[in-house]
Order: sequence, then structure tokens, then C-alpha cells
Amino acid sequence: MRIALFTRLPGVLQTIAPVVAGAGHELVGVVTTEGPPGRYGHFPLATLVDARPPGVDVLVAANARRFAPLLAALDADLALCGGFPVRIPADALDVPRLGVLNGHPSPLPRYRGPNPIGWALRNGDTELGFTFHFMDAEIDTGPIVLQSAAPLTGDEGAGDVIGVLLGLWTSLLPRALALVEAGGPGTLQGDDDASYAGFFEPEFAELDWTRPAEEIHRQVRAWQVAAMRDGVHGPLTELDGRRVRVLRTRLDGRDGGTPVECGDGALLWVLETEPA
Repeated sequence: MRIALFTRLPGVLQTIAPVVAGAGHELVGVVTTEGPPGRYGHFPLATLVDARPPGVDVLVAANARRFAPLLAALDADLALCGGFPVRIPADALDVPRLGVLNGHPSPLPRYRGPNPIGWALRNGDTELGFTFHFMDAEIDTGPIVLQSAAPLTGDEGAGDVIGVLLGLWTSLLPRALALVEAGGPGTLQGDDDASYAGFFEPEFAELDWTRPAEEIHRQVRAWQVAAMRDGVHGPLTELDGRRVRVLRTRLDGRDGGTPVECGDGALLWVLETEPA
């Protein structure tokens, strides 16, 4: 199959390109746009261009109305979508012969929306789910092609969690492409277990040390991987007379750090902070 990719993230392109080639398909180009700057951090478009494999075009749309004609120029059988914070309009979804396949880091229909990993860690989930689904006009509601999950221990940092996510991407993608190429329509989602993973509320940015240690630890971990809009970036607190953002904690003192007593009497060990 000729495959196009919607993404804003160089790491997604670098991860997916060899998997597509290894499965016997051709990555013909990338469609991208500037998009909201705060969602995944700031990645200049030049970094995406630099990450492309030889012979792969990077087409930069001025706005979402340009997605359809740019995608049509690539003459793709299928488009993949990952790490792309801009809603793809219906006319662009209709361009590839086989549709647009999205990689969403949750066990859909749970955690539809822009911040699924953040909510999984906030809720203390013991595994990270991943779903390949066809995109439709709504948000993360299209038919499911393939799903799986990987365990979380509760101590992973942001880089570790992203590693788990990319591992799911690469292990599932060849199977998902084979199902799509064979004409599989996917399985319709139900709404009984559906939930929406929106951006965190501003109040969640502040640590409340009267809460249990486990809950605060989850809050710190959730902010490490949260998708964000411009605005308050947590978790924030006063520590040793300084206003700081807490980057890493542990529920034991194995790695040292600064112990803080929480509302349940347990200690939470603060390992890393930065000025707020």
C-alpha cells in the first residue's frame, strides 16, 4: 500500500517509517501543519523535515482546509495519524481509498480525546492501552481495527511511558496494516464504557499535601505526560520556601530526595523540581 502520515512529531515519523517499510508498504509523504504550540511542546517544522526518510515528501498545510488537496497529491491508499493535534476534516478523511487509521493511546472507547495518557496515570491505571481505529467525523469514535495494552509499574518517568507507547505502536502497526489491506472494516465502538480525556483543569496544577501520598504521586506522574494547552503547567507547590514545579517523586526513599509528609501520614519523596 501507498501510505501517507499525519503527524507533528519527528519521533513518530522516525518510529513509524521503518515499520511501514518493513511491512512491505511505501511511505509516500507526510501532511502536517503548525498546529497548537502547547499540545506536545514546541517542535519546529524543520525538525520534522530533517526526520524524513529519503524520498518522503513533507507537505505543510496552511490550515485544515488544505489537508484534502495535499493528501490527494500523495495518491495514498491509506493515511496514518499519530501525534497530530489538529482535527482532520471529513473531506480529507475521504481522500485515501482505505481511509485514515489513527493510533490512539488508550483502550477505546475509554479515554477518547486529547489527553488519554495523562488521565491513565492520574487514575492509577496499571496498564497503558493502545488502539488503532478508523477515523470518522467525531473524536476517537471510529471502528476499532486492533487493540492491546502494556503494563505500567507506577514508577515510570515520562520517557519510560513514551517508550511503552512507542513499543505498542511498532508491535501493533504491521498487524493493523495487514487487517486494513485485507479489507477489514473494524468493529464498531459502543458507548457503554466510553469516557472523555480532556485537558486537565487549572485547579489540578496545584499540589495539595493534605491529600494521600499515592494520589499526589499520581498527580506528578500525570503532569509529566499530559497533553496541554497554553496556560498553567503543573504540578506546582511551595517547597523549602521556593515556588517550584515538581518533576519526579517516589513513594519510598530508595533514590533519596526530599521527604514530604502527606495527609495520610505517609512520606512522598521529591526527587526533582524546577523553578516555577
